[in-house]
Amino acid sequence: MRSAGRVVCLLLVSAVCAEAQPDVGGILKKVSELYKGAAQYQIVAETVGHKSEPQTADNSGRALFAFKPPNRYRMEGAIPGADRDAPELSGGVVIVDDASSVWFYMPKANQYGSFPASALTADAPGDLGDLRPAAVDHFIMYRYRTADLNEETKYLRDETIDYAGAKVDCYVVSVSQRKGGFTCTWWVDKKSFLILREDDADSSVVFTSIKLNESLPDDLFKFVPPAGAQEIKIPPPQ
Repeated sequence: MRSAGRVVCLLLVSAVCAEAQPDVGGILKKVSELYKGAAQYQIVAETVGHKSEPQTADNSGRALFAFKPPNRYRMEGAIPGADRDAPELSGGVVIVDDASSVWFYMPKANQYGSFPASALTADAPGDLGDLRPAAVDHFIMYRYRTADLNEETKYLRDETIDYAGAKVDCYVVSVSQRKGGFTCTWWVDKKSFLILREDDADSSVVFTSIKLNESLPDDLFKFVPPAGAQEIKIPPPQ
């Protein structure tokens, strides 16, 4: 009888614990709603790479992404693998689309160039199509705007983290767009439903600054060559 009583107690405790777990679907729905509502934004990310193999590119560094509809954006940061594949870009790159021209600046070489923004058509040659404002916006935000569509999700735990000089309570969840596919872990602020941190097998990313639908200065989407910078000619896309 005692054994039977213990089994009943364990079942009851398990049921209570299961009910107490947050609804991961509800959490991700709120994340999606938040990011879908962000027409303009500025996000700063600090990445620490996990190099498991000597030949793996180190993707550590700081990156900034800013977008202002309908067709202006700014991206700056390091390019993984540049030390090996393109030394001139190893100091990072700045790309600014001011709706008239697309500007490139390479800090290490102190060189810049530009081409007309009108060249960024859907059928542009090479990788130019990926620089279209709509494509850049999709690349930066689609995973968060479609958070509720992940096929495989799991609530992991609650965790309080140090963020921007404060203690922030977070839901920690794992998400995968497809069952058995690429999985990452998100730290979701319980109050704002912003994703503050994102980990995967290759890196850990902390979003140190997140501005959604806040007014962004026009100067952010303008490029002014630094003093002494050398202009280089970029052939017009064919």
